[in-house]
Amino acid sequence: MKRLAAAVLAALALSSCSTGAEVPHPTEPVDVTETTTQTFIFTGLPEIPTLRTDTETETAAPETEPESEPEQTTAAPTDTPAETAPPIQSEGGDPPEGVKCIEAPYFSQEGKPAGCELICTSMLLAYYDFAITADELISEGYIEQAVVDTYQDPERGTVMFSGDPNKAFIGDPHTPYGYGCYSGAIRSCLRRYLENEFFDAVDIGGISLKDLCMEYIDCGEPVIVWASVDMEPLFTAEANTWEIEGTDEMVEWKSNEHCLLLVGYNDESYCFHDPLRGAYTLYPRDVAETRYREMGSQAVTIHPW
Repeated sequence: MKRLAAAVLAALALSSCSTGAEVPHPTEPVDVTETTTQTFIFTGLPEIPTLRTDTETETAAPETEPESEPEQTTAAPTDTPAETAPPIQSEGGDPPEGVKCIEAPYFSQEGKPAGCELICTSMLLAYYDFAITADELISEGYIEQAVVDTYQDPERGTVMFSGDPNKAFIGDPHTPYGYGCYSGAIRSCLRRYLENEFFDAVDIGGISLKDLCMEYIDCGEPVIVWASVDMEPLFTAEANTWEIEGTDEMVEWKSNEHCLLLVGYNDESYCFHDPLRGAYTLYPRDVAETRYREMGSQAVTIHPW
């Protein structure tokens, strides 16, 4: 009944949202905290508690390093310009002053070197009061997992093969030998999990981060987005290229790929729950937009029916 009530209230609130406008809840005013720099804080849906504190992390399985899987290359070539700036992290896990933010639960990917997509999915669900860990998303079958393997081809030599990252999580998230997945796999995972709930997962990719903020963040909806680690340049390496099993299609995995939960913005920066760096981490708008576009402008969120 609690989730049903939350879904009905959220649906009413969202129906009133217009582009770029912040709309109060129909029965309760949005809690707005004013300081000399005018900090606007979304509190999310009414009566939906934060399930964990900002310092909590998900329980990680022991790390293993299977010899059969090639290690993903993550360091950028030395001749590639940084084209970025260090992330700005909030103090004490609180929303930074002067940044319009959604107060969503934060989880770290500590112990899951390749698990950022699953951690962001767990954070997004926790915001709507659905408690499930990244490990449980795999162990309970909500997302398919594909191993990376090799075979010997007479002409091409050793060939890597695995699954389609838009359909499955590639590799083991607990090791640096894992890769990750794309928005299609996360959307399918969320739809399986929400099958009997009053929520649906939607692919909202293809538009800019600026428009995502106007259409979703301003209406109190966090968004999972794909970019890069520390917004550093993405690159491809032969070691991270594989054949999709049973097809002639090839995947060129982009090293430095990273998944973050978009929760806010100001005039200079976008604000993310970054599973690697911390809650309410700020990245310059132009650099974040570039990395997001380089990853195909992939974005997923959920809302009530």
